Amino acid sequence: MTKFLVDRLYLKQSLYSFEMNEDKPMGEQLDQFNKLILDLENIDVTIDNEDQALLLLCSLTRAFSYFKETMLFGRDFVSIDEVQATINSK
Repeated sequence: MTKFLVDRLYLKQSLYSFEMNEDKPMGEQLDQFNKLILDLENIDVTIDNEDQALLLLCSLTRAFSYFKETMLFGRDFVSIDEVQATINSK
């Protein structure tokens, strides 16, 4: 495998397995998530807006279960900006 392929797969795996931790500040964890997205974009891997939002919601701890349901159900569209803004307002 080429280094490019290994890097791409590693970044994708890191994004898809990303999990929040209650012991770390939320802002720091959002920065980590955004860095993964940017690192992937820098190697021409695009994760669409709605998928980013879903990945972020799925990474939240159980304490956010009601929030996740509120963000996902009864909507036509959910965006990463909306999810992050709502998390930051908590």
